[in-house]
Order: sequence, then structure tokens, then C-alpha cells
Amino acid sequence: MAARLKKTRNLSAAGAHGAHEGAEATAVDFEQLLSDLSAAFVRVSVDEIDREIEQWLERIVLAMGIDRSTVVQAAPQNGVLYITHQWARAGVGTPQRGIPIDRTPQTPWLDDQIASGHMVVLSRLDDLPPEASKERKLFREAGNKSNVTIPLRVAGVVVGALLFGAIRFEKHWSEQEVQRLKLVAEVFGNAFERKRAEAEIDRLAEELRQASQVMTMGELTASLAHDLNQPLGAILNNAKAARRLLTAKTPDLVEIDAALDDILRDDARAVTIVKNVRAMFQRGEARMVPVDVRQLVLEVARIVNSDARLKEISCTLELPDSLPWVRGDKTHLTQAVLNLVVNAFDSVCDGAGPREVVLRADHEEPNQVHVSVRDSGTGIDAKAMPNLFEAFYTTKPRGMGMGLTIVRSIIENHGGRIWAMRNPDRGATLEFVLPVEPNSGATS
Repeated sequence: MAARLKKTRNLSAAGAHGAHEGAEATAVDFEQLLSDLSAAFVRVSVDEIDREIEQWLERIVLAMGIDRSTVVQAAPQNGVLYITHQWARAGVGTPQRGIPIDRTPQTPWLDDQIASGHMVVLSRLDDLPPEASKERKLFREAGNKSNVTIPLRVAGVVVGALLFGAIRFEKHWSEQEVQRLKLVAEVFGNAFERKRAEAEIDRLAEELRQASQVMTMGELTASLAHDLNQPLGAILNNAKAARRLLTAKTPDLVEIDAALDDILRDDARAVTIVKNVRAMFQRGEARMVPVDVRQLVLEVARIVNSDARLKEISCTLELPDSLPWVRGDKTHLTQAVLNLVVNAFDSVCDGAGPREVVLRADHEEPNQVHVSVRDSGTGIDAKAMPNLFEAFYTTKPRGMGMGLTIVRSIIENHGGRIWAMRNPDRGATLEFVLPVEPNSGATS
């Protein structure tokens, strides 16, 4: 009997020792998981953050032996809460993501805790305080048995919460587990901060692009008015001619038909001009599609043609018969080239010398399209060259210093590079390169 008791004690001790070793192994495993998590979000790009979070939610749920994890965030614009990320085991229900969460206070106590930055750790529903009666009822109906809710912070501000739940059974959350999940929330918060910062940069860049377009539009008002006056004047003349022909005793139907054809053609020209201008000033995300650079340069030349005549500028085109396409947003790229040409026009008008601007595109490098704008203007001071593309730097008395900054942003967002050179004789040349669209053939 004594031998049997001794053996039982030994078995119990061995079991306790084995459980201790298992706990240590689990701790080591989770510490490695946290290390891998932190390293992953250092390397991952902003575009991959959402996918990476989904994958890590799965790994954390499986590593901790729980059932579900959810990320809830408030939209920056209006504070409405959304489920943005989640993962659950098979058979465990999940609310639909992307749908606004009902703002009726279904969980007022829990909402107050999150807003105050307090974690809520529930090993069982009976742990909820009396004032959390709505939460107790809601959790019981949803089948939640245990839960950890951690406020999610971005730049120190609570913007949502990270939730981990046990649905199949109650779970006791140790202090060590809670601290680990808190670290996970910090890593996720830093990742979301990167995303929001990038979105804010994009928003500001779009605002600056719009401001640049407004400035450019002011400079081109006379040119656009002239371009529209041409087709509208032709329409009026042809309409009068058609009316006059119709009053004749024997109307010349051939001449009337020709006048009507001219009216239709000139109307189409006016519509195209209006559409092009409207497209340049529309807000919205960049639409990355194959772009014919040769055609784009020709369109810019048509836009500035009247302005060049009004200012007595010789604007010359140097284009090959064909060019490969690039991938980008045509409206943004048009704005970039237009800004460079308008800058060149300003430069040649500031001096007393010849007013010459050359707009050129070529394909000297196999994987690049090269565009340049050369002017015979006052040139660029050597001291100004390093700061030329910096925000708010300008050499114009009434300039805002944003035109070339916007151009650089557009070109770099398209994977290109832009620079400026002082011409040997007079004036300057601003030029950029863009990567060729894969599998793009030359166009004419």
C-alpha cells in the first residue's frame, strides 16, 4: 500500500513537472510568436497591413486555444464603428464586417470602459458588474463565455478595440496572457497608425494637386475661352448659313447637309474640350490604366496652343512616330506635363529674349519613356536648383511653391523620376522618366 502511494505521488509529481514544462514550452512558443509578429509589421508595406492582420488573428487564436478574434474601429470621418478584421474557428459565428455597428447603446458599460482606455477581462459572465446587465444579456445570447477587450490606440487616441473570445468553454485569462494580448494590440495600433498616416498624406497630396490645378486653370482661362469660342463660333455661323439656305426658293439640300455636318463636328469639339477640363478638376482616386504618352503630350499641346499664341510663344513638339505606353492615371499625368509647360511659359515671358518652348518625348531607354520641357527663359539659379521641387519653395513673386512639388509627387507615385537642368545657352529643361507598361507595344 505504501509502495502504491509512493508510486502515485511520483506519478503526480511527474505529471505536475510535465504540466510545468508544457506551460514553459507554451510561453516560449508565444514569446516567439510575438517576436515574429513585431518583425512582420516592420517589414510589411502599408498595402499589405490588412491581409497581414487577418493572418495574425488566426495564428493568435490557434496559439491561445480560443475561438474568435475581432478588430473594431471607428471611421475617422464620423466616428461610426465598423468590424474591420476578424477570424473565427469553423462553426463559430461572426458578425458581418464592413457594416456599421448599431449605435444604439447595447453595451453602454463596455463602451465606456473602452473609451476610457480600460481593458476588460472576463473569465465568465458572472464577473460582469451589476451595471453591465445589458452586456451580460447580450453576451449570453451571443454565446460568449469568456472575453478580453483591449482598447485600440492610434497615436495615443482610442479608435476602437481588439477582442478575443472563448465561445465553446469558459477560459481563465492569466495575467501573462493578458499582457501578451496587450502587446498584440500595441503592434496592431502601430500598424493602423501607419495606414492612417499614409491615407492622410494621400489626402493632403490630393488637396495640393487640386490647388495646383486651380492655379493652372487661372493661367489658362483665356486659352480655354479661345478654344471654346472657335467651335461655338463655327456652330453659330453654320446655323445662320443653314437658315439662310432654307429661306431660298429652291433650298440647296447638299449645302444644308454639309452645314449640319459641320455643326455636329464642332459641337463634338466643344464637348471634348469641356470633358477634358472637367476630368482634370475631378476629385477621386487615381485610376491606373495603360496611358498613351504620345497622345497625352499632343493633348497638352492642344490645351496650351491658344495661350502660346496669345503670349507669342513658339511652342514646338518633338515626338517620334511611336512610343510604348506607360501605366498610370491619365488625368494626373496630364496635369504634371501641363504644369511643366505652364512653368516654361512663365519663364520665357519673364525675360526679354526669345520665347521658345520645346515639348519632347522619346524612348531612348528600353524600359522608360522620357518627357522633357525645354525653355529659353531666365533659367534657374544654381542656388535654387537643390530646392526646386521642395514644397513652398518658389522663385516667383506671387508663387505658392506647390506646382513642381505636385509634379514630383505625381511622377514618383507612378514609379518615375524627375529632375531639372540648366541649359548651356539660356533657360532650363525639366524632364522626367516613367517605366514602360509591361508587354506594351509602341503606339503611333
